[in-house]
Amino acid sequence: MKPAGMHFPCVAALCLMLFARTLEASGLVNTNMIRTVRLTQLPFVHEQVGVVVQNEHASKAFKTYTALVDDEKATHLASIKVHERKSGAELETVQVDGGRYRATLRRALQPGEKISLNIETVFVNTVDARPARVKQTEDQFWEWADAPLVPSAYATRKQKTTVHVPSREAATTFGPYFDSNANTTQISVAFKSNNEQLEALTHRREYLVSHWADDLNVLEHYQLRSRAPENDGPFDKVAQTVSKYMKVRDNFVKTLLVKVPADAREMYVVDEIGNVSTSAVSGRRHRAAEDGGSFKIMQLRPRYPLLGGWNYTWWHGYSVPLSSHLRTQGARHRLKVPFVGSIAGCAAADDQLSVAMAERQNTAVAAYELRVVLPEGAANIDVRMSLAADSVRRQPFSYYFDSSGRTVVVIKRRNLPPDAAHQSVLVMYDYSVLSLWQKPLVIATAIFALFMLGSAVNRLHFGLAGKSHKKKNKKQQQQQQEKTLDNSN
Repeated sequence: MKPAGMHFPCVAALCLMLFARTLEASGLVNTNMIRTVRLTQLPFVHEQVGVVVQNEHASKAFKTYTALVDDEKATHLASIKVHERKSGAELETVQVDGGRYRATLRRALQPGEKISLNIETVFVNTVDARPARVKQTEDQFWEWADAPLVPSAYATRKQKTTVHVPSREAATTFGPYFDSNANTTQISVAFKSNNEQLEALTHRREYLVSHWADDLNVLEHYQLRSRAPENDGPFDKVAQTVSKYMKVRDNFVKTLLVKVPADAREMYVVDEIGNVSTSAVSGRRHRAAEDGGSFKIMQLRPRYPLLGGWNYTWWHGYSVPLSSHLRTQGARHRLKVPFVGSIAGCAAADDQLSVAMAERQNTAVAAYELRVVLPEGAANIDVRMSLAADSVRRQPFSYYFDSSGRTVVVIKRRNLPPDAAHQSVLVMYDYSVLSLWQKPLVIATAIFALFMLGSAVNRLHFGLAGKSHKKKNKKQQQQQQEKTLDNSN
């Protein structure tokens, strides 16, 4: 049983302080640390820790810097990057174990030298609704809470935290704290935000490659949940209809905006009941600011508005020309596809929808799976991607008229960062002309074999019928002869 007044944040902070003291003798010291927290893109929480690191060792130079993430927050971590502040260069960062990440400096830090680093982290779903239940048309309030001290593997002489929220222009500052001493075990900020927040509990994206049809089929499965505060009381359909026509804001997510390629065709949307006929696709093409590519917007309207805590499950798909994603050099093929699709929830009315709403990043993905189904006969498969994955594996897969089966590349990852929609996956494989003709040859051989079998059965059938017919004719002749003899008598 814990002693009175002893709380987990306090114990964790004490352990981190003791750990920092043990590593202080290593020579690296954080002389100044400023943490900036931005809550303007919920459900994503962006944190940037600017730190000035000094080597106070007498003779030892250091090539790496270790960044720590609290164990409780590590389960919500979407990405971590370390940059040199002066040059802006990103440092190679690898996970050592748990919440320990090691960044490799471009140049060893010599005794007495200083370097300024920026540690950028993105967390998902670390802000809670306060209160947790509101009326359909009430404002939404949220609370961010964290420990006052930034966990570090090194002694920190001075630090402070600055928090930016969407409903205020001025930031809230905590600290400065000196020598890892704080007068509180927790800091928090409450604020108002009526922006939509969604979470994809599961999201699976599938690519099916067809060389014969020059087709790349894309299929996406979603299980979506609204992160808004839960509704206080039963759902009021009358109030929802009144708010729609009276232009009064409410806490419903009415439309899901999905960005699809401009050359997408044969689009469809299906949920657990059937086709969602209320969906539509804008005919106008838009230019993406990130990569300059063009896209269209699919307006997916669920069968019911999404209140806080409500789920909606569906899948949608479309096809694009394979030639726009595939490059070949002899038998070597290079397939480059987006890592994940883009989706944004919107509570605005239909006449207020805009491209800017479709480009908002307000959907966090908790569990993601990418499947790339390669053509039959693909060999020497190599997968490359800039985004780290939890697992990358290959497994067999059988499709229509396959003889030897296909290979599907399965990539899994939890807590996708907001820039994941701008990342790509490169799948390289060998695919010969013989492999290309494998399926037609197998189908032709099967059809020919069936034809020969049918012909043999047909011949066998007619042979039996012929013998029966001969016996029948012989019997009729005997009866006729007997009848003739009787008449003559």
